[in-house]
Amino acid sequence: MMEMRIMSKMKFGYMLDFRNPESSPIDFGTFYSAMFRQIEFLEKAGFDSLWVTEHHFVDDGYLSSVMPMLAAIAARTTRIALGTYVLLAPFYHPLRLAEDAAMIDVISNGRLRLGIGMGYRGEEFDGLQVPKKSRLSRTLETIEIMRRAWTGERFSFEGKHFQFHNVRVLPRPKSQPHPELLWGGMTTKAIQRGAELGLSFACNLGRHQVEIYRNELRRLGKDPTAFNIVNSRIVYLADSVERAWADIEPAAMYQAALYGEWLSAANPGQRWIQPDANQLRQSSIIGPPQIVKQRLAEVIATSGATEIILITQLPGLAPEKAMRSLERFANEILPGLSS
Repeated sequence: MMEMRIMSKMKFGYMLDFRNPESSPIDFGTFYSAMFRQIEFLEKAGFDSLWVTEHHFVDDGYLSSVMPMLAAIAARTTRIALGTYVLLAPFYHPLRLAEDAAMIDVISNGRLRLGIGMGYRGEEFDGLQVPKKSRLSRTLETIEIMRRAWTGERFSFEGKHFQFHNVRVLPRPKSQPHPELLWGGMTTKAIQRGAELGLSFACNLGRHQVEIYRNELRRLGKDPTAFNIVNSRIVYLADSVERAWADIEPAAMYQAALYGEWLSAANPGQRWIQPDANQLRQSSIIGPPQIVKQRLAEVIATSGATEIILITQLPGLAPEKAMRSLERFANEILPGLSS
């Protein structure tokens, strides 16, 4: 069963993780208010989607309660699609997740999109008392249960982790047959599994991974054009590349170092992300509008993505700087790239 809508043009989204490092001069209440001002601007400016992402027990307050946050955002917006990039499925009871997702999809009038991931940080599995070795099987059961729950019909389930009899989830989602599901994975095997499940792809890597996904879809006899591929990039506008990098360098390096630490701990011997300033500066799409527009055009032409998510509100970056960049993107770049 296809999970998505065929894309006729490149779409643009925006990601927020609500991280406010301890070095920040503002408290969480002030910071959250600034994030909602960005959200309200995204809605008015014509962005296609807004995405939140999940981690737990992080000193900078990385968003852990993604479903309540999506409900709050749904209540303040009317048009923009709302998604998770990604939600960590092993930490949820699948029926509760199905109920929460259906409720958010109803109050948002069918705007919910769920990117699903398995998680990898040992601290999270320990803290939430979920065996890490069960993450794949729990995630697969969760996806199956949600799909069945969203039919609105009574059903029973007998799995390794979850068993229940004659349950029914109402209301049904507004989206039919249910909200779009996307699979988040980084290894070849994980990416291929998303294709096998018939899910769109929440990709945070590059063209090579996109081709793995599309090749597996073809091998399975599925039409790659019938699935979304959502990809993310750091994007920041300023009057020059040097000014842009000076603004975001501390926050970008902080983020890269932390992700690198987490991924290295979860995958000993592998280096997924390294806090290399030169490499990070080159991979980020930064600078004045003409340079950002050119770089984005290259990404659109070569990445294989159907949707680009902007990462501008980096952890520790002053919200007013992120907002200024966001306003420039919406006024000087978005109209020409999204049509």
